[in-house]
Amino acid sequence: MPIFTALGADCTVFDYSDRQLEAERTVAEREEYKINIVKGDMTKTLPFEDGSLDVIFHPVSNCYVEDVYHVWNECYRVLKNDGILLAGFDNGLNFLFDDDGTLPLTVVNKLPFNPLKAKEEEYKRMADNYEGIQFSHSLEEQIGGQLKAGFILTDLYEDCDREGCGILREYAPQYIATRAIKR
Repeated sequence: MPIFTALGADCTVFDYSDRQLEAERTVAEREEYKINIVKGDMTKTLPFEDGSLDVIFHPVSNCYVEDVYHVWNECYRVLKNDGILLAGFDNGLNFLFDDDGTLPLTVVNKLPFNPLKAKEEEYKRMADNYEGIQFSHSLEEQIGGQLKAGFILTDLYEDCDREGCGILREYAPQYIATRAIKR
């Protein structure tokens, strides 16, 4: 948000986490910029009017929802015509392997990973470690879901975790970012 605001955008941050929203408020106050803060759940109807937003910056957060088709449909609904969706998401590899920083990498989950349908201990581990309950999604759901919602994909790139986050990053990108337009 600080970057978008510095570029002259009127910004709204939307999140379910009180802690995240408080962090956004703290940074905005410290850096002296205005930001609209909206608490909400992206698994529900978004609290924005049809065609009311110019840009949606959707960082890697689909991992916290089971149904990403709903997310893409809602993004399409609230964007203006020619509005831009900038989205990042996990490609699933972080869920496939147990990356403890050593080789060999061990396959631990089938993809797409759904903790509600996986081994009970995996769900418990996520909850006990305050990771949030996380899902992986197929590229059909992520990219195909954007296309099915009506978006036109205009760019895509892959990226890796930052250094110090396991060794998988040395062998394959774990993330994808897309740019799509509502026409």
